[in-house]
Amino acid sequence: MGDLAERMAREQLNRLDALTGDLVDEILVENPGYHEAALVSLAELRRSCRENLRRVLQLLGHEVPAGDDPFDAAIRTGARRAEQQVPLDSVLKSFRLGGRVIWRALVRMAKEDDRADRDELLDVATAVWKVVDDASSEVAKAYRHTELRMQQLDEHRRHALIEDLLRGRGREAVFAAQAAAELGLPARSDYLVLVAALAADGTPGLAMPQDALGVHGVRSVWQPRGQTTVGLVALERHGVDRVLHLLRGGVRAGVGVSPRVAGLGEAGTAHELAVLALRTVPEGAARFAELDRHLPQALVARSPELAERLVTGVLGPLFALPHGERDVLLDTLAAWLETSGSAAATASRLYCHRNTVLNRLRRLESLLGRSMQTHESCLTLSLALIAVEARGDRE
Repeated sequence: MGDLAERMAREQLNRLDALTGDLVDEILVENPGYHEAALVSLAELRRSCRENLRRVLQLLGHEVPAGDDPFDAAIRTGARRAEQQVPLDSVLKSFRLGGRVIWRALVRMAKEDDRADRDELLDVATAVWKVVDDASSEVAKAYRHTELRMQQLDEHRRHALIEDLLRGRGREAVFAAQAAAELGLPARSDYLVLVAALAADGTPGLAMPQDALGVHGVRSVWQPRGQTTVGLVALERHGVDRVLHLLRGGVRAGVGVSPRVAGLGEAGTAHELAVLALRTVPEGAARFAELDRHLPQALVARSPELAERLVTGVLGPLFALPHGERDVLLDTLAAWLETSGSAAATASRLYCHRNTVLNRLRRLESLLGRSMQTHESCLTLSLALIAVEARGDRE
């Protein structure tokens, strides 16, 4: 068996051009998408067929030059077709056609050779299809390896584009248009940027946001960034409330929401504002924080040093009191400010007598050394309470 297969394969190497022509013709008839879709030129197809036929015959005939990889042609073909985005099934079909062309040529030889009996020919068939299967396996491995590498490159490119947009490169008109095209986003649209913190279990604070929006025709891209997930959402014909409604079911942590901005050129600014909005969400809370609805909190969050000064410089005397007394006075101050300075409304909210509220207000004025009636004093106290809330405790 070995001698016959080797001898026949070596003789077919002398007919390589004819075999190549036969294989190209069969591919064009039975696997036309290869060429008709302009994925592979006719010249490249012919060259590839010749290389692979030669290698298969060399493997059968034990003629592979020393030092050569026996499957180098198959590996090159698999990698190249992956780069050309030819479906793997089509590539493997062409290899099966190549095996058929070789087997048919060997059968013709056997019919002309009285020395070849039926059993030997069956052994030759086994050898041919084993080599073809081995080559096909190498093609598939090279194809998948290249496909994975390309996907990684595509992911790297996508990551780089989003990073550049968040850094403000979207103000370059040419770059913005290119980024929009590659990311599948509209070049002309208002945008929203969302920044989601991680949930308590370390998973993203928004569950499958791209899918949640995409099924309703809202285009977006999402990317992990540090301890957050950042999303660029194209509003197009959609409103901000509509987008947040579609995402609400997946909220598992704090999510900062930027104001609506015009185009990708403002994505960098929107991202900064969304990060600031996220900082207004108390630790452990799972909800949206729209910047425009949390501006006082954002002002305090933007300056940690000022926030600490508001707590210590304005409310410091309260933190020297026993916890119980301090908390009662802080609750009274918060209720009084929230009810626009109404002692009666404050008493109703705290379930106590109006005179009790007035006594506590006098106590606050004495401790804090400021009037509770002036607009400036109320504004300062309100910001100080926001700073206390941002600290997450009442140390």
